[in-house]
Amino acid sequence: MARPSPLDRRKFLGSAAALSLSATGYAQVAGTADRVRVAFVGCGGRAQAHLDLVARLAKEGKPVAAAGVCDVWDGRDDDYDTTFGGKTTRRRYSQGLYPAARKCGLDPADKARVTKDYRRLLDRPDVDAVCISTPDHWHGKMTADALAAGKDVFVETPLARTAEEAVAVLDAWKKAGRVVTVGCQGMADPVWVAAFDRVRTGGIGHVAHAQTGVFRNDVRGQWRYYRLTPDMTPATVDWDLFLGHRFTFAGRPVGPTPGEQPFDRAAFAQWRCRRAFALGPFADHLVRNVTCLTAAMGVRFPARVVGAGGLYLEYDGRDVPDVATVVADYDEGCQLVATTSTITGYPVEEVIRGRLGAVKFVKGGFHLFRDDPGRGANFPPRLERFPEPSEVVTVEAPRNETEALWENFLGCVRDRRPATFSPPDLGAAAVTVAALAEAGYRTGRALFWDKDRRGVTAADATWADRWEKRSAARGKPGQVFGWSGGDAGSTLEPPAWQRLAGPWTDGKDPAPG
Repeated sequence: MARPSPLDRRKFLGSAAALSLSATGYAQVAGTADRVRVAFVGCGGRAQAHLDLVARLAKEGKPVAAAGVCDVWDGRDDDYDTTFGGKTTRRRYSQGLYPAARKCGLDPADKARVTKDYRRLLDRPDVDAVCISTPDHWHGKMTADALAAGKDVFVETPLARTAEEAVAVLDAWKKAGRVVTVGCQGMADPVWVAAFDRVRTGGIGHVAHAQTGVFRNDVRGQWRYYRLTPDMTPATVDWDLFLGHRFTFAGRPVGPTPGEQPFDRAAFAQWRCRRAFALGPFADHLVRNVTCLTAAMGVRFPARVVGAGGLYLEYDGRDVPDVATVVADYDEGCQLVATTSTITGYPVEEVIRGRLGAVKFVKGGFHLFRDDPGRGANFPPRLERFPEPSEVVTVEAPRNETEALWENFLGCVRDRRPATFSPPDLGAAAVTVAALAEAGYRTGRALFWDKDRRGVTAADATWADRWEKRSAARGKPGQVFGWSGGDAGSTLEPPAWQRLAGPWTDGKDPAPG
């Protein structure tokens, strides 16, 4: 096993920090001297936050403007009543193509800027950047197409639906040399940089383990709270474009055929419940957490992933699990456990554990807990009370993470700085964790990610064998004593009697004198 490289700032920023744009490339970027003109592809629920934000920034005189909208559904704009938990609430609903056009100040009849086919917007020379907020199965294809068309991209999480798609997006990004932000809003919080700085300088010793999770509980069923309306019909929805079966990306169709997935209002508006379009809670819940935590840990692509879980309670026609857990092992010698459920709400702590301490993330910063291996285990398995932190680190979070992420993206577009808060190589690594876990959950297998070949293979005994061979080599008499650090990162101080260890050969005692 290769010796892991030391942590540095580039591990946090991603390989974007190593990219550069020439002066010629800068001069050719449209909109840098005036406004960044953004086209919105996908105008559903999440997209509304982006539409509202850009519209407000433009109204405030900021150098950004909406240049076009795309959605496969005509849309609906109305007020409606919803009853939940014995309470009736009046809500505003405005989603789809034509409501989005009006929100952006565009003429709904302008077919050049208001369209159901995203390729029309990519062909426009007056579009500088694209915001992609479609169902997950379209993210990779649309991002790669936008990059090929010379656009900068803000794409919602997950970056893609499969590990193969994520790699294809990375290749397209590096070839195009454009600015890409993956919409992991949490990456706008500087707490991850602060934690990474503590980790990389040895503040908690060798990073060994981390955990994170997302837990939700809604009697309606996760994602079933997305509204279905009578005017969602084959006449108002371009079902072929939504499915994407006529498009290919990374060697496979983007989505199913109409024969495999007939038109269904629930499949359209509540697509997160269908594995043809998403990875369920593996992606929707865990990708954001994995993105932030791996950034703070200083790791990227996993080496071995196990996915577990099941569909244990939400029997409403969905085919994604309601309990899901990821165990990801890394070549750097650490493990990440990410777990989620849509049928229970009690959370887990978000923690990075090291040999010399732990970082626990809390609102407004993190707590540092010192650990002393020289005294043995010192945290009881059942805590009577929460331990007092050794240090409290306060980190001011942005008032609005989405706005902070957009401001960073727009600044990078204008200044041609590729290192955004949430770069695509970080997003690709997180997607790979989720995709391999989901595939392992379905196949019942652990999976390897080959970093050199950039591909997935079935896991075997070599993972455990490689680490155990290190232990066997370090455990030979005369080698284990006084050894601290080294390429395996061991900091053991074995007891004196450990000198008596070792196999007897030809009846001879292996212990020294």
